[in-house]
Amino acid sequence: MPSLLEILEVRTKWCLIHDEDKFSRFLCDLRNLLRYGLNDKLFGDMEMSFWKELQELFMVPKLHQLSDEYRTIKRNELVIAFIIFLLQLLLYHKSYTRSFEDQFDSIQKELRFLVTVLEDTPLQGSELEEVENLVVEFEAVANDAGNLVYSLFFSTDSLKESRMHEALGALSEFIDLVKGNITKLLCLLPLIINADVTPIMPTVDSLFIVDSLLYDLEDLMNHAKVRRSSEMEEFKEPVMRIKDVAYEAEFLINSYLVGDVPFWYLTIRLPDVVRKIKLIRSGLEEIKTNYDHIGALKVANEFSEQVSLQPNRSSVVDDIIVGFEEKAIDILEQLVGGTEHLQIISIFGMPGLGKTTLAKKLYNHPLVNYHFHKRSWCVVTQTYCRRSLLIEILISLASELDRAMVLKMDEERLEEHIYKTLKGRRYLIVMDDVWDSCVWDDLRRYFPHDGNGCRILFTSRIKDVPPPNTVIHEPPSLSNDQCWELLEKKVFRSEPCPPQLLRIGKEIAANCYGLPLVAVVVSGILSTVNREESTWENVGGSLASYIFDEQNNSTMQILDLSYKHLPHYLKTCFLYFAAFPEGREIPVRELIRLWIAEGFIRKEEMKSLESVAEEYLMELIDKSLIIAAKRRSDGGVKACIIHDLLRDLCLRRAEKESFMTLATDDNYSIYKKHHRICLSPKVSPLCSQSFGLHVRSLVHCDPPSHLSNMKLLRVLTRHSRYVGIELLVHLRYLAITCIPASIGNLVNLEFLLIENNRSETDERKWTVFISSRILKMVKLRYLRITPEVEFDKDCDSSQMVINNLEFLSNVCIFNLKDEQMLKCSPHLRKLKCKCRPVSENHEDGDKRYPDLCFLTQLESLNMIFFPIGGLWKSQKMNFPSNIKKLTLTGLRLPWEKMSIIGELPCLTVLKLKYFAFVGKQWESRDGEFQQLRFLKLTRLSFVQWNVSSSDHFPKLCQLVLHYCETLKEIPSEIGEIPTLEMIEVKSCQISVAKSALQIQEEQRDMGNEHLRVLIL
Repeated sequence: MPSLLEILEVRTKWCLIHDEDKFSRFLCDLRNLLRYGLNDKLFGDMEMSFWKELQELFMVPKLHQLSDEYRTIKRNELVIAFIIFLLQLLLYHKSYTRSFEDQFDSIQKELRFLVTVLEDTPLQGSELEEVENLVVEFEAVANDAGNLVYSLFFSTDSLKESRMHEALGALSEFIDLVKGNITKLLCLLPLIINADVTPIMPTVDSLFIVDSLLYDLEDLMNHAKVRRSSEMEEFKEPVMRIKDVAYEAEFLINSYLVGDVPFWYLTIRLPDVVRKIKLIRSGLEEIKTNYDHIGALKVANEFSEQVSLQPNRSSVVDDIIVGFEEKAIDILEQLVGGTEHLQIISIFGMPGLGKTTLAKKLYNHPLVNYHFHKRSWCVVTQTYCRRSLLIEILISLASELDRAMVLKMDEERLEEHIYKTLKGRRYLIVMDDVWDSCVWDDLRRYFPHDGNGCRILFTSRIKDVPPPNTVIHEPPSLSNDQCWELLEKKVFRSEPCPPQLLRIGKEIAANCYGLPLVAVVVSGILSTVNREESTWENVGGSLASYIFDEQNNSTMQILDLSYKHLPHYLKTCFLYFAAFPEGREIPVRELIRLWIAEGFIRKEEMKSLESVAEEYLMELIDKSLIIAAKRRSDGGVKACIIHDLLRDLCLRRAEKESFMTLATDDNYSIYKKHHRICLSPKVSPLCSQSFGLHVRSLVHCDPPSHLSNMKLLRVLTRHSRYVGIELLVHLRYLAITCIPASIGNLVNLEFLLIENNRSETDERKWTVFISSRILKMVKLRYLRITPEVEFDKDCDSSQMVINNLEFLSNVCIFNLKDEQMLKCSPHLRKLKCKCRPVSENHEDGDKRYPDLCFLTQLESLNMIFFPIGGLWKSQKMNFPSNIKKLTLTGLRLPWEKMSIIGELPCLTVLKLKYFAFVGKQWESRDGEFQQLRFLKLTRLSFVQWNVSSSDHFPKLCQLVLHYCETLKEIPSEIGEIPTLEMIEVKSCQISVAKSALQIQEEQRDMGNEHLRVLIL
């Protein structure tokens, strides 16, 4: 809870003070007074010259009194911020109001109502005299309330109870008078202004309150498939007005639901909103009728048709390099050959030229992989952060280190680990997107010069970033023919271009500026439209209209074209990438959870929201707007990334459409009505206090410490402790460092992430306890707690109701009670747990493995076992039959019992780690692992693996062997599996690597060129 002084110190930053140093000393004295309690004697000892200034803190400052950094703030915003300042004092220090609790509760409710009215649409027209007069009245009420609060906290003459009641009554009467004037203004406004014109702040959000209106718009747009973007002008105004009215209605209803406006206010405002909706619907019908009448609209010719008529493409497509073949060979020769001294190589060029793609291809080249002992890829960007970069380098260099431990290292330890890891080894460090020479100056001493052929590879837009003697490569722009080659490969894959599209295709390629990125983005449009000449002509025509527009940046306009022709449901998902840091890989699971919490994902029959969200992501990838950076073991996308140019597009569009803003300075205005805010620490407390009911999400930012004015918040992603979190009853997504006692208030919460950040030296236990309050949250679907979680003592399965959890991570199953508690979560689809022997009767009774067969919907299971002696070896193990992905650690079952797993009918991914099975020999059997596609074996101590037939793993695609130090070889029968695509070997015996290469060679002799073998 913020102290009185903390709130006051925030308030002092608003205005200029004559003697700041002296006033700071005064506040220090005041802090001591508050620590021991205020009384007349202590007041008498203080220098009284500042009490006037202290009293002025409890009045709305005049605009000319504001510090220079706050001069752009509007009067309305200033009144709002001041009222919130008073509400914080009253909310967090109720001990001062205990004697007048009911009256002060009433006053607080009225003040919150005034804030809501100031944020509502009518009072945004501050140029009207009637509105300005009402704002003056609001300011007078705020000053009277401030004087009352000042007297409550700091008056030296003890106010008699009767006088306080009298002052509270007078303030209440004044507010009633103002409320009457609010009613008059609301009734008068439609006569003063043209109600058909509302302040337009467009948004791409889908607001449920006017779904019928949005359906009308969608129906219109389905009829109005126009050939030129210029013909869309007639639609822009109604589209923006629909969204604005949708926001206005949502704001009013939700303000009523959280108790910040009374019913009478709603009854006055909603009819005006309904009237606007009717007028817009009428306008939409007229537009639709006009277009239908002239027959100008032909859906078949709309080049932005979003339903692909072509066969499904590969979900993750390898980057295609065209035009850089000779340059790639030159750089490759310099990487693996040439001087034995440490050599720095730089790939330099303009944005979109393909620098990162070329560097990534070289980084993953088999020769590079074989030549260097250690490799690291890191992304620098404009916002270079030394510690973050050191962490990124160390994690990629030393995968055996615990990630959590690395994150806790200070810079000195990070530097030491990097240097020791690289010392004596041949290494390659790739630094992508370097903007400043200081990066190398800052890091160079951590890369040892051992004369063994080490290399540093830069990519940069700036030629003089690398140090002297750097070998600089500047890839040329693509020729028209090369652009067409790239575009053709992206659109048609291995198929030839149909003859009727050849001419227009080459014309489009010629307008791509020789930039691979532009060609790739355009191919994303072409790959999802009809393969008809007229459709491609329309694409080419629209492309040309942007190219010859001298008033705009042509490259960005072409990228913008790909956004404009996304379907509505993908626009919101695409713009959300603006919330993520530049150049960083984005975990797909996190992205999908946020999309769902934001309400972007539409429900579809027989599909989970997660599945639909993955389909949305794949559409963005297939349109070349997003890049798949990493794959999961099941072939799905694990991490993705967005090109920096496209992220710039997201930022511009998100800001323009009031979808999201990065509030980096104090020029942010609450009347921009952005639903999502990324708040920089540089934003002043005054501005951050002004964020109100329009804010839906605080994403990847440092939010204000007080959240009481953001009652409609849906997403809160920063791991921290918040005051007033119990008021955020609309939260869907919460990431925090500890479970608040009021967690049960968050009745709409769907995703809860708790990261216990205690240090290793902390004597307190790391375990977080799940209380019955959490398990009774009916909408909670996702619960992830690190490092581990146990059921609290108040959890009793016999008294618990069935919950809706679908994901539960790091839960401990240490006894029968824990197992029984899981029966209250029958909808679990993913479970990660830590297990010990379970006793049926008492602690010293017979032990057995936990039995989770009652989880019939479970698809993914990750179990870490802590066996005691040999008690587990003779016990039978059961798994739910629906399991698709299984990870086992420390199970210590004999290989003879592998059939328990092999007979699972749906199993596609299997990972066995750290003595999951023990013994010298694994003998696979007929009829097992019939659906298995991915097999990973890590730190298993078996010596021999016998596979008598390729039918044992008939659908295996990937085999990964890590640290299996006793295994002699891979069975040759593995190579005969027709679906096998990759074998990866790391830190195993040389004979294992040789057997993998021999399998690859045998397959090549048989004409199979697709099997890849990676020896790490």
